[in-house]
Amino acid sequence: MAPKKRAKKAPEKEEGFACPVCILLDCLRDMTDRKSAFFHHMANARIEFLEGIKSLIDERIEAMKKGAGKKKSKLTKIKVVD
Repeated sequence: MAPKKRAKKAPEKEEGFACPVCILLDCLRDMTDRKSAFFHHMANARIEFLEGIKSLIDERIEAMKKGAGKKKSKLTKIKVVD
């Protein structure tokens, strides 16, 4: 399935001001091919980030199964005198 093409909107600008980050991202999007090394690296980075999150979740699940997820409350009831 071919990617959808976005219609370019006129950026909302204040008088004489354009966001430099937006300009940079627009230039990168216009200059690069989706099959370039840049997009390949970004796709791999997203995958690595999600796998890292998955490993944290898996560790927490294992800890909960072993009972390490249960912690005793350290709260103490205090009687307040007026």
